[in-house]
Amino acid sequence: MKRADDTLLLSDNPAELRALLLAERQRRKQAEADLTALRVTSRIPQLNPNPIIRLSSTGELLFANPAAAMLADELLATGPSRVRPQLVQAAQHTLRTGESLQRELQANGQHFLLFAVPVLEEGFAMLYLTDVTARRQAEQETREQREFYETILAHLPAVVTVLDPDQRYRYVNPYAEPDPELRQARVGLSFADHCAASGLPPALAVRRRRLFDRAVTTRDTVSWEEQWPGSDGDIAKYWQCYYQPIFAPDGILREVMCYGLDITVRRQAEARSHQSEAQMLVQQAFTSLVLDLNPNLIWVRDAEGNTMFENAEMKAMRERIRDLAGAVTMEAALDMEVLKTSALTDQEVLKSGQKILNITSLRLGNGEERWFQTVRCPMVLADGTAQVLGVSTDITALKQAQQEAEAAALARENFLANMSHEIRTPLNGVLGMTSLLAKTSLNEQQRSYTAIIQHSGRHLLNVVNDVLDMAKITSGNLELEQSAFNLCDSMGKAAHPLVMQAQEKGIRVVGTLLRDSCPLPWVVGDSYRLNQVLINLLSNAIKFTPAGGTVAIGGYFVSETEDTLTTEFRVTDSGIGIAPDKLESIFQEFTQAYADTTRQFGGTGLGLSISRALVAQMGGRLTVQSQPGQGSSFSFVTTLPKASAEARQKANEPVVMLQEAAVRGRRVLLVEDNAVNREVAQLLLEGHGVVVDEAASGLEALELFEECRYDAVLMDIQMPGMNGLEATARIRAHYDPVKAATPILALTANAFRADAEKYAEAGMNDTLPKPFDEAELLGKLAALMAGGGPASALAAALPAAPAPTETSEAAPANATVPHPAPAPEAAEAAAPLFDLALLSQTAHGSTAFMNRILTSFHNNTPGSVAELRAASAAANWPVAAALAHKLRPSLRLLGAAGLLPHMAVLEAESSSEPERQTAAKELEAGLEELLKVLPQKLES
Repeated sequence: MKRADDTLLLSDNPAELRALLLAERQRRKQAEADLTALRVTSRIPQLNPNPIIRLSSTGELLFANPAAAMLADELLATGPSRVRPQLVQAAQHTLRTGESLQRELQANGQHFLLFAVPVLEEGFAMLYLTDVTARRQAEQETREQREFYETILAHLPAVVTVLDPDQRYRYVNPYAEPDPELRQARVGLSFADHCAASGLPPALAVRRRRLFDRAVTTRDTVSWEEQWPGSDGDIAKYWQCYYQPIFAPDGILREVMCYGLDITVRRQAEARSHQSEAQMLVQQAFTSLVLDLNPNLIWVRDAEGNTMFENAEMKAMRERIRDLAGAVTMEAALDMEVLKTSALTDQEVLKSGQKILNITSLRLGNGEERWFQTVRCPMVLADGTAQVLGVSTDITALKQAQQEAEAAALARENFLANMSHEIRTPLNGVLGMTSLLAKTSLNEQQRSYTAIIQHSGRHLLNVVNDVLDMAKITSGNLELEQSAFNLCDSMGKAAHPLVMQAQEKGIRVVGTLLRDSCPLPWVVGDSYRLNQVLINLLSNAIKFTPAGGTVAIGGYFVSETEDTLTTEFRVTDSGIGIAPDKLESIFQEFTQAYADTTRQFGGTGLGLSISRALVAQMGGRLTVQSQPGQGSSFSFVTTLPKASAEARQKANEPVVMLQEAAVRGRRVLLVEDNAVNREVAQLLLEGHGVVVDEAASGLEALELFEECRYDAVLMDIQMPGMNGLEATARIRAHYDPVKAATPILALTANAFRADAEKYAEAGMNDTLPKPFDEAELLGKLAALMAGGGPASALAAALPAAPAPTETSEAAPANATVPHPAPAPEAAEAAAPLFDLALLSQTAHGSTAFMNRILTSFHNNTPGSVAELRAASAAANWPVAAALAHKLRPSLRLLGAAGLLPHMAVLEAESSSEPERQTAAKELEAGLEELLKVLPQKLES
């Protein structure tokens, strides 16, 4: 028992005493246990890793466990940014309300969950702070990650939705539904509901349910395509859709993600691609058909020379070449050089990247030669590799036509050359003798006959001149001179001789002088051709104007610049006029306004066509205005360069004085294998003070050229051994640049324009056809020495001479033509064996000069005759042609016109074997006869 002071009152009863002692022992044991528990409990705040704080109602800090030490600065501080005011506020609030308080606060960069518990009886509050920083960071990361994925889903260019196991929408991204309200309204609906609301076919929902079940059953992704019909005229939409089931760890279906891609553009592209493929197949078939129907050979080869494509024509040609040669392949049938050249050309195309055109010949197994014009160009494929596309056109017929045309042109040129000689030479004799005859004592009837002969002869000469001019114009061989002249003087020279003719016919001639409107009409051009046009127009005006009529010729200033002068020339008559429908046809060749014009007035119908062509070549146009019965007016405007003061001065200087001053004392090298030609040139040049060194071959010329310095070289073209072109090339390649630039004048019997162009390309400065005229030789040589170049400064200052014939074969107008011996009645009159008129003119009547030339010909020609006989016996026609070419200038100089046609046959490539044999025999016989007669001429 206990007393009031809590001490034990011992009992006398042992049992009771034992019970008391036992109870006391248990009480003390319990007290010790409670004390131990209290000690443990009191240590909990100390050991708690979270801050525990005890605050009084006034905010006094009564207790803080060690974990709160991290907040020591915060607890002691009182600033608004510190945590202590928040703790005091929480303590006071919970003591005032008597209720616990929970809130979150930050301190030292950490997040704490504050739990405030009031202890009212003691008057303080216990504040428990739990560190939730890691949890808040995890929540923040989770939130940011969610926002990141939601941003991706919101901007993903694809439909993304999430369905629950009942196929109802849990999530719809903005791409699937841009309207936020509609997007939110779709959540909780099924796809069938969406189809019903959007007007989509119910079959889409049925199909999707079946695919949804398949994805869940197979627990794998299911994909499909579906088409949504367009609305309001829009095109249909195509979607590539996927169902991706998502299961919980326990295997329960959580959700199914559905996403779809708009493949409308792709499907449209595929449709276009299919359409393009179909069109391409049609195009390929069409192209293949076109290529196979093309008569050209078309092929494609790669860089290794492998054939990648060939059309039907190429395949047929391949088989033909192979079969004719009896070979296995076309390549085996072709010459290796042909294959090599073709391969090199292909490589050049691939290397340069440029188109190449060439013309080649191919000889087939049957001996047939085919000509092809081939165009090759690079063809780059899509992968960047390059191949060669070739198109070969069979131009065999064109080549044959070209060769025939060239042969015809050559024959035409030869004909014109022969006609020039065969007609002009005797015609000049006829006119000359008639002119002399007219000066003798004749009776009236004889004078009438003489006048008829003169008129007929002049008419025939005009016809020949017109034909030759027209031939030159149509062949493009007519070149205009470029020399200084006075337009007024030229106009006067053209009009003066015709004024008397008009007056004799009773026609009044009036004129307007150009100098009235143009005080200084000096220009550079071809005065001869300008005169020719004016004479033709004035002659026509006089011809077609009856007695009592009027003809007017006028020159008018039009305009000028610093360098050019433009003038107009007009010829007007009061004659018969021209019908309107004939105003253009009169300019056609061999055409006149009326059918009886030729019979009534004469003429060839070439004059106006020649005049219009000449005016066009001068840069103008000849026009006509006319009314039948009222007359005609022909006019043309020309713009020509103005002549400089120096050119005007030179044009007024005597020609011979200028030429002789330019060449006197100069040294030239004469290279000519024909002794006669050397003799002629030497005598002519030495007569004007020129020092001449002679060489009979190209090699001999080069030796002399090394030893001496020459002012010019006269170079023959065809010589044995080294020809003139080869010698020129050696001179132009000389190490001394001054000697390499020595002017070279080509001496040739080929007087056509193409030959002159070939010689110019070889490096020659100008060309002089043989036999050459003394003035022409002197003029060209003086021009080269004065400034170099073909007919340069000096030639431009000389007045134009009358146009030579096509091959410079015409005899001079005053030459005396020997009368041929009478021939048998049944035979045609034979041409004289020779005519020394041209030689006499060249020698200026010097008998010594003529004898030296004739002696040289007599001594050197027998060797050529022997060579010609041997060449014809061996049928070596190239040698025979060279010999004929060599002899041609000498025979022309001697006037042996009857032998020239035989030489033309030998020189022509188109001549047949019998024709060559006959020509060689005739030429040998003629030369032998000439060699027999010449000694008699020398003696006389």
